[in-house]
Formats: sequence, structure tokens, C-alpha cells
Amino acid sequence: MVMRLLPLVVVVLGAVPAFAQSGPPPKPGVPSTQSDHMQSGVRHFERAFFELTPQKREAEARVEFDHAIAAFERELAATPASADAHRYLAKIHAVRKEFGKAGAHFDKVAELEPFNVDACVLAALAYLDADDAPGARLRLVGAKDRTLDPVVLARLDGYIAKVDALKR
Repeated sequence: MVMRLLPLVVVVLGAVPAFAQSGPPPKPGVPSTQSDHMQSGVRHFERAFFELTPQKREAEARVEFDHAIAAFERELAATPASADAHRYLAKIHAVRKEFGKAGAHFDKVAELEPFNVDACVLAALAYLDADDAPGARLRLVGAKDRTLDPVVLARLDGYIAKVDALKR
């Protein structure tokens, strides 16, 4: 199924910086507005994803991802409406191929950010990877209510058509 969806994934990931940082990197000597939990989680995520994973150091990356998850969960305990914590948790679960968990966190981002079409599309991708095409379609259709941009609407229609074609 992944090979059939590769064009969709390439288009989405090309248009959506799914694994990019949420904002610009902090400047040295300038205090960050992120909580200590978020800063810790981001550090662990970046080390695992950008440093250890490309070097094929999976065991070390797994430990760093575990530390990141713990930090982001502490952030959510303190600030349940932290879309950034949910976004990072979704990314980690997607990397680990825990697509149901990734989809649930992207759904939470979409709930917290009502005009975030990207979160709906990323949730749809996670549900597709979890072999839940109806769940993916539902998220793509829901994304259409979040924008009036005709280009985005057309792209969403194209994604929906691709998901519908999988059912045949």
C-alpha cells in the first residue's frame, strides 16, 4: 500500500514540513519562550532524529526518543493544550511506525488549531499507514472545512480521490 501512496506522501511532505521545528531556532543568549519540558523534549527529539537516526545508531536514538516522549508528556500534564507537544509526539510515533498513536496526536493538533489543514492531512497519512482508509478519508473531508483556498481545496479533493481509489 505504501508504494501506491508514495506520490501522496511526497506531495504532502514536500508541502508540509512535518519534521521541521515548530519555529526558528533560539538565538544564543536570548531566553526561550518554551517551557523547560518543551526545551528538553525538543533537544532529545533533535538529537535522535537529526543526529543518531541518520548515523544508524538506532538503540541510542530509541533512548533519546523515549526521553523526548517523557518530556512532552510532562508538558501535556502541565499544559494540556500544548499543540507543539502533541505535534512532536505525533512525529515520534510516526517515526516509530506507531501510526494509530501518531494519528491521535495529529488529531489533537487539529482540534487545538482549528485552521491547521496540515494537521488533518498528516493525521490522514497516519491513518492510511494504520490501514484505516475510512479514517483517513474522514480527516481529509474534515480538512476542507478549514480553508477557503481553492488550491488547497483542489489538493484535498485529489487526496480524497486517491484514498477512494484504494478501496477498489
